[in-house]
Amino acid sequence: MATNDTIAAVRRQNELAGATSKDIGLAELDGFQLPRDLTEEFLDRMQEGIEILGMADTMVLERLEMDVPQFGVPQLSGHTRDEEGSRTENSAAESGAVRFNATDQQYYILVEPNRDALKNTHYGPDEFGQYIIDEFIERYGNDLGLIALRAACSDANLQSIGGAASLDNTFTGWIARAEGDTQSVDDQGDSTRVGLEDTATADAGSMPAIANTDGSGNPQAIDTALFNQTIQTLDPRYRETDAYDPVLMTSPNQVQNYAMSLTEREDPLGSAVIFGDSDITPFSYDLVGVNGFPDEYMMFTDPDNFAFGLFEEMELEQTTDTDKVHEQKLHSRNWMEAQFDFQIKEMQAGVLVTDLQTPSA
Repeated sequence: MATNDTIAAVRRQNELAGATSKDIGLAELDGFQLPRDLTEEFLDRMQEGIEILGMADTMVLERLEMDVPQFGVPQLSGHTRDEEGSRTENSAAESGAVRFNATDQQYYILVEPNRDALKNTHYGPDEFGQYIIDEFIERYGNDLGLIALRAACSDANLQSIGGAASLDNTFTGWIARAEGDTQSVDDQGDSTRVGLEDTATADAGSMPAIANTDGSGNPQAIDTALFNQTIQTLDPRYRETDAYDPVLMTSPNQVQNYAMSLTEREDPLGSAVIFGDSDITPFSYDLVGVNGFPDEYMMFTDPDNFAFGLFEEMELEQTTDTDKVHEQKLHSRNWMEAQFDFQIKEMQAGVLVTDLQTPSA
């Protein structure tokens, strides 16, 4: 979404507040929670810029703890009835919930534009707010994409790529959810997720998984046999229907490594891959390289199975009159803080592959 559209949303909000005669910058919003429509604008723009957020099912949460209904389809839903008998059995159609909990999961970003730098990029005084909003969109989108995939992973978590340990202790990304999720459990210890049948937590709390190792436990390279095993592991209801569109997701490095292996084939497919004339579709399923995806993992699921909830009360604060602002010739110091959570809607609707061999250059 264009920056002007976002600024127009800010102007509209200020019009409702009786500020139609003002130039709109971040100062007009300082100290307030962003209006819901502006939060939705931020989310839309982050989805456009970050691939995995655009693929996922994203929503604005009205509460920090919120259950979003989720319905599944069992293998059989009906029952028999004896002649002159009653229809006493309930339908086995399953229902559950995607349980978001963004409590104690605050995440803030600080933007400190320098006055000289702003002048050098030809931003006028009335456009500083626009520049800072763009900065927040870009930085938040980048961070959320990495947190969504890597937070709390067994391998390649955020700390392993230079993040603070508190990030992995605060957030749980989609891969970590697939490895084992204990959050969506009711008071009786049963999973609240939609499962194939009434499945115990031990079975429904994680995604079906494949460890891609040899007999000695060593990670192995990605290959066609692994794709076949992964596809066969997913229940056919989630790979041969109009409701689900699963893809094979892994890192761009793994996709390039597999493409290189195809070029060794002395047939039209090898040539097509070299010249970029053919998409890589093992057994007719797309192989997608997702920026930020750890090299150690692959997942086979519909990206819409990923759920991201952003709490509607984002906060923005700005200071312009402090010692640091004056000493460093800053335009302002700006903090934007949000709370969010990542969930997987149906654990059984995907397969997680671990222990992929790291591609060599």
